[in-house]
Amino acid sequence: MNKGISTNAKVGIFVAVVLLLLFWITFQISSGTIFGRLQGYTLTTVFDNAQGLNTKTGVYIAGIKIGYVQDIKLHDDKALVTLRLLPNVQVEENAKAVIRTKGLLGEKYIEIVPGRQQAAVIPHGGEIIFTESPPDLEELMNKLNGIATDVKAVTQSLNDVFGGTRGEKNIRDVVDNLNTTIKHMDRLVTNTNANLNRTFDSVNTFAYALKQQGPDILNNLAQISDELHSIIAENKQSVNKTMENISQASEKLDKTLANLQVITDNLREGKGAIGKLLTDKKTEQQVTKAISGLSSMVGGTSRFRTIISYRGEYQFAYHNVKSYLDLRLQPSWDKYYLLGIVDDPGGYSSTSTTYTTVNNVNTGTVQQTQTVTNNITNQLKINAEIAKRISYFTFRGGIIESSGGIGLDIDSPNDTAQLSLEMFNFNEKPYPELKAMLGISILRYFLLSGGMTDIANSNVRTWFAGLGLKFDDQDLKNIFGLAASTTYVNTK
Repeated sequence: MNKGISTNAKVGIFVAVVLLLLFWITFQISSGTIFGRLQGYTLTTVFDNAQGLNTKTGVYIAGIKIGYVQDIKLHDDKALVTLRLLPNVQVEENAKAVIRTKGLLGEKYIEIVPGRQQAAVIPHGGEIIFTESPPDLEELMNKLNGIATDVKAVTQSLNDVFGGTRGEKNIRDVVDNLNTTIKHMDRLVTNTNANLNRTFDSVNTFAYALKQQGPDILNNLAQISDELHSIIAENKQSVNKTMENISQASEKLDKTLANLQVITDNLREGKGAIGKLLTDKKTEQQVTKAISGLSSMVGGTSRFRTIISYRGEYQFAYHNVKSYLDLRLQPSWDKYYLLGIVDDPGGYSSTSTTYTTVNNVNTGTVQQTQTVTNNITNQLKINAEIAKRISYFTFRGGIIESSGGIGLDIDSPNDTAQLSLEMFNFNEKPYPELKAMLGISILRYFLLSGGMTDIANSNVRTWFAGLGLKFDDQDLKNIFGLAASTTYVNTK
């Protein structure tokens, strides 16, 4: 008799189906799929070795699962791994994908390590650039075997040293040496204590002697002090004279600085030949045109470094100022051309004699008078030189102050100081004019100089101190308004 399926069987079948359905839904949700539909978004990454990964390997951040491995392919001899991540998880471009192991021999998983600095988020279908593959287990085992072999060799050596009768003897020798060392240290400490005691005794003896002889020592110091006062009193006049000389030198220096101030004021106000060159607008335009034409004539298609400098030298012996205005065209670091104007108040001196004859009608005699006149000419002189630099030495030659001459410059390693020697004017004096000068560049634009001129002629030689200004291409663009600046390329 067919009674059909019983109620208990139907309930059991229903419960089994529900459990299977719940298990299936739970598995789908845990793997990121619901009813066959994938959730979240995908990212790709490339590992050198993906051993131990499969298509359901978990992906974690900070120990929390955020996705799983969706696919693994071979791409250019490397493993191309596709990750399926939850939609609310963002991975930045500087993050790193690392293959790790749960425990010592546990399953593999991928951990995403965020970057230290905030970066842009990788979009859907993007790639995690930075990866770290797990170490090769066989290679790790080989290293462990090597370490074990080394440890075994060390333990065998220790066993040979400290094991058995021989090892016992070695340990006994070590203990005996340690005891001997302790005895030596004890004797050293004892001797040190004795020396310290003797030192303290000496200090006590010295303190006692100082207490007894202290008054005599103070009396001797008082006598020495009195003698020093006497010596100072006897030489007070010499000291006062020295201070007076220092004061006079200071006054001369103040006058010199005042003269330099007057020079700079005159230049600013456009007084004198050099001042007119610096302040007169028409002269400025002519200088600008001359510089442009000269650059075109000399340089052609090449580029020059152009430097204009002014220097005023106060000559102490004559109490006047000698001015220099120079234009330097430098096509390369080791060569330049120098054109300049020199305003020399002394100029070239010459002597003329005039004879006058007078007839006396009354006496019938002839009287003759002689008049000697000292003339100063050529106060405005020119410089035209060509220079060649070799290492720290620069050799110059050409026209120096309207006469033939040569020069040598020695530069410091950083080109902030320069020692110059010049020899020119070979015919006008018993000896050629020899000039030595030390120049220092301060704050790029300012020049301080000093030295002696006419060294070989004792009757006219003089010390001088100078102050000047220097401008290069960029400064000329601002000062003179050059239409096109020249460019200097240092090929040193």
